[in-house]
Order: sequence, then C-alpha cells, then structure tokens
Amino acid sequence: MPKPHLPIYQIQDFNAQAQKERYFYLNSFAAHLQEHLFTREPHKHNFYIILFVSQGTGTHTIDFEKYEVKPNMFFFMAPGQVHSWDLSGDTNGFVIFFTPEFYLREFPHRKLFNFPFFNALLHKPILFVSKDEKDTLMPTFYTLQKEYKNQDLMRNEMLSRYLDVLLIHLTRIYQSQGTKAEAQGGELSLLQNLENLVEQHYKEHLPVTFYADQLNTTPRHLKEVCKRSLGKTTKELIQERSLLEAQRLLVHSELTSSQIAAELGYFDITYFFRFFKKHTGSTPEQFRSLNK
Repeated sequence: MPKPHLPIYQIQDFNAQAQKERYFYLNSFAAHLQEHLFTREPHKHNFYIILFVSQGTGTHTIDFEKYEVKPNMFFFMAPGQVHSWDLSGDTNGFVIFFTPEFYLREFPHRKLFNFPFFNALLHKPILFVSKDEKDTLMPTFYTLQKEYKNQDLMRNEMLSRYLDVLLIHLTRIYQSQGTKAEAQGGELSLLQNLENLVEQHYKEHLPVTFYADQLNTTPRHLKEVCKRSLGKTTKELIQERSLLEAQRLLVHSELTSSQIAAELGYFDITYFFRFFKKHTGSTPEQFRSLNK
C-alpha cells in the first residue's frame, strides 16, 4: 500500500526520549546531520525549529521556496512546514527543536506566532546576522548547550528561560534589519490571528464571513487590512493555503490527484482541477511531474 503522506518527525525521533526529554532538543548541526541521515529527504516536523548555520554552503528548501545557505544564516520553521536541504560536507552550527508545550509551560501568556520569523504569512523564515550580532547570540547558544547536556536541578525551567532570551535577541535583530511587516498594533494582531484560523480551517472551505465573525470584525475591514499589508484579499490567502497543501501532497506523497482533492475537501474533482490550474498554470499531474 503506498504511503499517503510525508513523514512527520517528532522530538522523540531525535533521541530525545532516550534522554528523558520529550519537548526540547539541541545539537550541533554537523552532529545532527551525521546522526540523522533520514532528514535529507523532504519531511515535516510537529515542533518549532531554529537552525543556525555557522559554516557551510548549499540550499535549503522550505515549502517550494529554495534558499541559498551561507555562513551566519538562521532558518526558522513552524510545525507542518515541509523542508529539505542539500549541504556541503563542512556545514555546522546549531539546531534547536522545541514544541509549543515546552515553551508555553513557562510562558503561557505568550503566542509563538508573535515572533516574526515564525509567522509565515507576514515574514520570510530566514535571517542573516553580522559578526557582532553573532557574538551577541553565541553565549546564549553555549549556555543552552551546557544546560541541555547536564541534568541539573530545574533543567527544563532554565532551558525555557534561555530559549526565551534567544528568541527575544533574534526578534530584535530581525526587526532591526527592516524585516517588520507593514501591519502594526491591532492590524498585526488581526493578521496573526487570521493565519492561525486559516491553518485550522482551510480544508473546510468556509466563507470569509466565518473568519471575520471569529475575529470580531467585518469582512470588508478584514479584506482591507489584508490588501493593505499583504497585497492580497482574505479569500486569496485562504486559497493559497489550500494550494500549498495540494502542492505538498502532489510532490511529497503517493496519493492520486483525486485522493488529494478529497483530502483537502474538494469533493467535485473537476472543480479542484480547474481551481489548481487557474492558480498555478498547470494541472496537478503536470505540477507533480515538474517538481518530483
């Protein structure tokens, strides 16, 4: 029987369970690549990722967007994103995995999508840092590494707090480089909540009025905020999420086009084919052939 979906790796797949730590993982990137060769193939994760490349070159593909890998680059991924890489043999740095539960246990009032690099709707998932910025960040990485290796009292609490320090440092650098979204204040919060809602409901094909009602606003205002900040309508954002999942499944699973249509809530197969071609310029099977 063909496999229906991409592999979705959990924290436990990276020896974290053996270390009696379910929710957090840290390793040098070189060691991680050597110990987990299966990660070279396209896959998803059910946790957040911070990847720092201190040396090495190559490419890193995240949801069909290919990024050039250079020294002093960060990559950020949220649960569910598909990625793969092709890297030089000398690649090294740090890789951190953590689940929302691990972080929110100590910071329940926070929302992880408020960190800009984890908000795919508004921001790019990459960051290049200068030597001075790298020097600012490295002590936190080393402290995290030391805490992770030891089994000292209140280890998880310390890891959570230093992870928070790292995320704050990275946010400051990210925003200082002019990578803030145009939306600010209430509009930014509205878009972040919209992204979260779309992620939960994109297979249900609900009308824009549903999203507006859930966000305590009007469809017109929601559309205006989306157009002003992102250059897209609310409907276009919902459609893009559905198309992204269709593209993921076409390239990274063995499901037929008809099975993918059903998986995404399109029970009129002909409509799905027309919809896909209208927005991508190719049929599902053409897209699959071009990207396999």
